[in-house]
Amino acid sequence: MDRLHEQYGAFCHRCSCAPTKRRSGFRDGSEVTVQERQVDIAIIGAGVVGLATALSLAPTGLHIALFDAQPKPSAGPQGTALNDWDRRVTALTPESIRFLKSLDAWSLIEGSKRGGAYTDMFVWDSEGTGNVHFTATDLNIESLGTIVESSLTTHALISATEAAPNLSIHWGTRLESMDVEAESVRFTTSSGDTVIADMTIGADGGRSKSRELAGMRTREWRYGQNAIVATVRVEPHHRHACWQAFLPTGPLALLPLANDDLCSIVWSLDDALSDHWIQADHDGFVGGLNLALSGRGPQVLEVSDRQMFPLIQCHAVDYSLGRFVLVGDAAHSIHPLAGQGINLGLSDAQTLGNEIVRAHQRGADWCSPQVFSRYERQRKGDNLGMMATMQAFKWGFGSKNPAVTLMRNIGLNSVDALPVAKRWFVQQAVGAK
Repeated sequence: MDRLHEQYGAFCHRCSCAPTKRRSGFRDGSEVTVQERQVDIAIIGAGVVGLATALSLAPTGLHIALFDAQPKPSAGPQGTALNDWDRRVTALTPESIRFLKSLDAWSLIEGSKRGGAYTDMFVWDSEGTGNVHFTATDLNIESLGTIVESSLTTHALISATEAAPNLSIHWGTRLESMDVEAESVRFTTSSGDTVIADMTIGADGGRSKSRELAGMRTREWRYGQNAIVATVRVEPHHRHACWQAFLPTGPLALLPLANDDLCSIVWSLDDALSDHWIQADHDGFVGGLNLALSGRGPQVLEVSDRQMFPLIQCHAVDYSLGRFVLVGDAAHSIHPLAGQGINLGLSDAQTLGNEIVRAHQRGADWCSPQVFSRYERQRKGDNLGMMATMQAFKWGFGSKNPAVTLMRNIGLNSVDALPVAKRWFVQQAVGAK
């Protein structure tokens, strides 16, 4: 963190506030609760994307305050027993890892020894003979990505944020109302404060309250599926590989954790089946997983407690309104089958941060419509393209039409046989340009 303190040394000297006061994140630096506060940038939501956005903006020296309705999370995940692992994990691409390194957040994740790097991905169609094997050697890289517990990524970003003198996080603070005005965004919180920000960023997830209060239109639809997530013990060991089966009822993924005998699963199931499997007893659920894997992946021996959440695709018609802008799932949420949701959100954070920092360094209006338009142009195409791909996968592998089954098997086998095609798919998966 020495680099951060050197970077902001001049800022701290000018501010001449005690550290605890500066942590308030408000321009006056005071700790006294008043009814009206002013900040340069407010971020609604202190999850992975909101925190990464704040850190990407930290070099400006602007006062940036994050507000999150939830209490501060406890320390990152601890222990290596089956139920000690976070049920929610993300597949971070090499591009996302480079971004986290630039934010001084990756070292904590790496030092925890809880990240599971994977070098191979096996994909197959359970209804036919189609299969494809992706490997890091296709791109001459060390790994395709790293499976990391969501709570660990959040913990690392919180630690980095707390080390930045011009950033603050206000936990347990709900957004109550919001008005997007010509030169600012004004909102009230559950603490009774009114906050006036030069610009506000909505990073509060797929069910974004800030997006709703701003009156921003979305296109949304349910996949008619729920995802069941859990940690499983496998034999033989996962060999640092991801395993993904496309079933008529939805995809099943086994994602390797740092322990060689543990994987995280994401099993997407149609509504009618998900209720059955979330309630199944331990042995019944393990048997169902092994039946779904058809002997192509490692055998599941044991499963942790399970969690389930609905799968919804949502996309904001516009990413900005006045001085309010959306990032991450607040702008777009997709099916988790490719594990790309968090990577798209981190790309949003990096792109928006780059545009604002660049404008600020030039002495230009860093929260102008032109800045937000450049951000939206760069991100919307990638996000819509990934959403369309996920919808095509959902339709193609969910169809019981024999002709569609034949086509998808031919497609998978063709990709596996053609190095150029395989390389392109691997590039998309790891975020390579």
